[in-house]
Amino acid sequence: MLSLYPNEKIENQPVVVRKIDKKVGQNDKGYYHLQISYGIKSYDAKIWNDSPEIGDKINPGCLAYITGVAKDFKGTIQIHINKIEKIENPSQDLINKVIPSCYLNSDEMEKSLFEIINTINNIHIKQLLNNIFTNDTIKNAFFKKAAGAEIHHAYVGGLAQHTLEVARIVINFTQVFPYVNYDIAVASALLHDIGKIAELSDFPENKYTTRGKLIGHINIGVEILNSFISKIPDFPNQIKYEIEHCILSHHGTLEMGSPVLPMTIEAIAVHNADKSSAEINAFHLAIERDTGTDAWTDYNPTYKRAIKKSINI
Repeated sequence: MLSLYPNEKIENQPVVVRKIDKKVGQNDKGYYHLQISYGIKSYDAKIWNDSPEIGDKINPGCLAYITGVAKDFKGTIQIHINKIEKIENPSQDLINKVIPSCYLNSDEMEKSLFEIINTINNIHIKQLLNNIFTNDTIKNAFFKKAAGAEIHHAYVGGLAQHTLEVARIVINFTQVFPYVNYDIAVASALLHDIGKIAELSDFPENKYTTRGKLIGHINIGVEILNSFISKIPDFPNQIKYEIEHCILSHHGTLEMGSPVLPMTIEAIAVHNADKSSAEINAFHLAIERDTGTDAWTDYNPTYKRAIKKSINI
């Protein structure tokens, strides 16, 4: 993590350029406004000239070396960049250092995933899950992708972490509410965001793909589900419909992008588990990313509030 303090000098620091926009100041002079990051930490930055060469070479998603100084701007650290140089063909080691990553490694998460799958009793559902998560294409993407472009679990391994959190919350729901069907709810939790392997691009870009924008991860997830079900002889239609419904309704409302509302106990369990995982992690990310010097984050436009930073008691 890159933690900076006012007046701290920065020299040849590798960063990901997340955003860059050309602006005009009150003095009618042009400048560039950037958002740059190293790991989870993200900073606003300024380049106080409007050289077209900068706009031509530096683009969102690229890696760059920056030299400059950290400044206090209204209680928030802002980087004034004196020099920026795009990193052409960065090594994988450098990419791994700069991009945000999950605190859990993929081996740990893969082990946990299959431990959960092994708790499934229904032979058709267990076969379905094993077939999906041992598929090389899905496996390679699942443990590398984020669960979101910006708001929650927006880092390498975020999709797997979020999926495991949702599954564990659902498992706890089944212990509190024994009438929730364990196999349907847990399988749906593991598959609810599987479409994000195609909705989001790889890091360091981590943007919505054309397919992701046009179709969305919910519909892509149902496509993946049905493509694997079609290869399992005599897979029960009723189970198929139940899992499909949980995937289709997991955002909870039509306004939030679900084509149908949750209409089964398992679907409402998956929706609430998904919401809990996403919102708690989003608050955590907002705190981790914040560059302010006080006990509260800046106003969060997604949740329409500032968020109090965690304290040790």
